[in-house]
Order: sequence, then C-alpha cells, then structure tokens
Amino acid sequence: MKYFILFLSLCGFSFLYAQDLRTPTLSPFAELSQEVGLTEISLSYARPSAKGRTIFGDLVPYGEVWRTGANASTKLTVSEAVTVAGNSLPAGTYALYTIPGPTEWTIIVHKNTGMRSIAGDAVKPENDAFRFTVRPIYNPLMVETFTIQFTDISTNSLQLQLSWEHTIVRFPIEVEVDAKIAAQMADMEAEAAGVSDRALFRAAEYNLHNQRDLNQAMTWIDAALAKSENNFRYGLLKAKIYAAMGMAEQAVATVREANEWATAAGNANYMEQTAVYLASLENGPEEASENSPYAEDVSSLDHILAALYDVISGEAGEARDWDRFNHLFIADAQLMPSRPRADGRIGYSVLSPTDYANNAGAWLVENGFFEKEIHRSVEEYGSLVHAFSTYESYRSEADEAPFARGINSIQLLNDGQRWWVVSIYWLGESEAWPLPERYLPK
Repeated sequence: MKYFILFLSLCGFSFLYAQDLRTPTLSPFAELSQEVGLTEISLSYARPSAKGRTIFGDLVPYGEVWRTGANASTKLTVSEAVTVAGNSLPAGTYALYTIPGPTEWTIIVHKNTGMRSIAGDAVKPENDAFRFTVRPIYNPLMVETFTIQFTDISTNSLQLQLSWEHTIVRFPIEVEVDAKIAAQMADMEAEAAGVSDRALFRAAEYNLHNQRDLNQAMTWIDAALAKSENNFRYGLLKAKIYAAMGMAEQAVATVREANEWATAAGNANYMEQTAVYLASLENGPEEASENSPYAEDVSSLDHILAALYDVISGEAGEARDWDRFNHLFIADAQLMPSRPRADGRIGYSVLSPTDYANNAGAWLVENGFFEKEIHRSVEEYGSLVHAFSTYESYRSEADEAPFARGINSIQLLNDGQRWWVVSIYWLGESEAWPLPERYLPK
C-alpha cells in the first residue's frame, strides 16, 4: 500500500511540474491596426521599457541591426499595395528592422518574417523589400516604454512613428485612393437611382475636398438632398461646393437654409457650424473666428499666453483639448525644444503643433502635467511681439515643488484681428545653465 501511495505522490509531483507557470512578460506584446483610405495597415511588436537604462547608443547600439522592439521580429502587414517613404510595397506581411544612429536611422522592410536571431549579417540585403534612411527627432519628453503608433492620418497617407527614450523616428506610408474611388463613382453614375443619400453625400464631399469635378459634386449633393430633404449636413456641404465654384450668393442662401433646418431639428452642433460658416462668407474669416469657442484665448497677449499654458496642463487621466491648442498657432508655426548634449553642443528639434500633440499628448494624459508661468518679459515692435516666459513644471496641481523649470522664448503676431503664436523655442534649466535672477519672480 505504501508503494501505491508513493506512486501517487510522484505522479502528483510530476503533474504539478508539468503545468505551465504564467508570469508577466517583460516586453508585452502589442498590436495596432489602422484603416487609411481603403487599405488596412497593421503592426505587431513587443514593447520593452527603459527602466532607468540609457537606450540608444548603449542598450540598443548605434550602427547595428535592431529588431525594433523585443522578442520576435516586429511585423508590418498591408492589405493592399502601398508606398513606404517613396518605395513600392506589395500587399503582405514584412519584418521591420532598423539600424539606429545618432543623426541617421536606416529603416529595413524585410521579406523574412521568421527570424528569431538577427546577430551578425542575418538580415541579408538580398531578402529586403527595400531600405531607406531617415533623421531622428529629439523628443523633450521621456518615453518610458517603446511605442509604435500611426499619426497624421489622412485619406491617402499616414506617418508610422517610433518613440522611445528621447528619440522619435517617423516615415510616411501612402495608399492609392483616387483610382479606386473613380471606379466606384463610375458605377454610381451608371446606377444613380439605386444609390443611397449617404453614398451620394460622401461622393460629393470627396470631390470637394480633393478639388475634383465640382459640377458632378453638385449633381450628387442635389440627388442626396432629394432623397433626404432638409438635411442640414447636406445643405452645409452644398453651400461649400457653391463657394468653391465662386458662386457666393448661392452659397450664402444655401447655408442660411441649412441653418434653418438645423435650428428646426434642434441640432446645436450644426446650428453653430452653419452660423460660423455664414459669418465667414458674409464678413470674412475674422468674423468667423470671433464666433469660435476659443475667441477669448486670442483676444490679447495675456489671454493667449494664459491659454498656451492652460491647454497643456491637467491631472493624470485628464484629456487635453488639442483643437484649442491648434487654434493658438499661425499656419506653419514651429515648436523647438532644445537641451544640452553630452558633447557640449545644443540639440534641438523642430515640430509642428500637430507633431507636438501627437508626440506629447499620450504622455501628458498618462503622467499628469502642469506648466505655470512665473515671470515674463516682453519686447514689442509694431505687430511683432517676443515674450521671454519663465515656467515651472509639475506633475499635479497639488505638488508643492516643480520637477523642472526653464524658459519659453515665444514669438507672437497681432494681425489687428487676433493674436497668433508664431514659434516657441524653449530650454530647460540645468546645472550648466541655472535660471538668471532677472528671469525669476522678484
């Protein structure tokens, strides 16, 4: 009997050790997918974290092939043929490797997706779909966990962006849309009676936004309105088509009618949209700007600087209003973060407001961030204004001490109607460059 019990004990022992023990992976797996145009682009990769280590030039050496993540190769899948940084790529799944460098990265789109080891010359050029180079961008905000994301998404392109530590690398992926849409539209013209009002609206909208046949766009939006009478959304688009055709009187009359339809339906959103568009037609874009919910932000120097600090500030988990942020900036505005480099020189990046929102947005929400102006000196000449604005940065509004300080050099323009931010160049305080007393509160 005791031998039988011993046998059962051994079996139990073996059974316990045969079971898998699940523990959290150090570099968790992630997948993302994005529709752009009529094409699906997806990506799968593992996400390592910095954990206090120096990443590029150390953990990830310069000049060597990197798997662009961890564990298995990072994989890029495209449902149809696309163009990557000017290179044609057929539909399929590819490995995405990179060779980091301090001033230049090589991006490798590779046909062999099954390699576990990339040591030595394992990633052979003859198995590439192609290679190309891009310049890295310095990110003033620390990205703890390696992140790949799709940004700047339009109807026919997006940017694939890699972010880790203080480095951002991005490149464009473009898709074919016009030829596919043209084929669908040809079918619509042949069978207009059976096409839904929504499809007719979208076809008219596409032609307007892409500056295609406006007469055909008008035919389609009229057909959509015949199927859905008093549709304020369709009426607003028809007004915009009239305006694009140079028919101002018809545009004004049509948007007024669309406003009446929106008012009758009690749709506050389209009541505001049609009213703002009507003001822009009758009085120019300045009047429309005055009807903007952000009009007060740009009404004076004090207001625009207060809005600039307020719009990026918030507790962890609190969303930022990037529409309000973008409203502060003139077209082609630049944001330029800078910092001292190890070699004693100054490193800097040039970002658009959209770049800043894409790069910093998730970090601000995840970590919490408040920036407060503590001192300002201003120089003015005519419409040109330069504000030297000293700031303190906090994780939470309740924090007693800042985790960082620095100076924002802000260039502004007053065009006689409103204030604009033209550029911001900033530098954080460091041991090498403590803030001078003249730029601190008295």
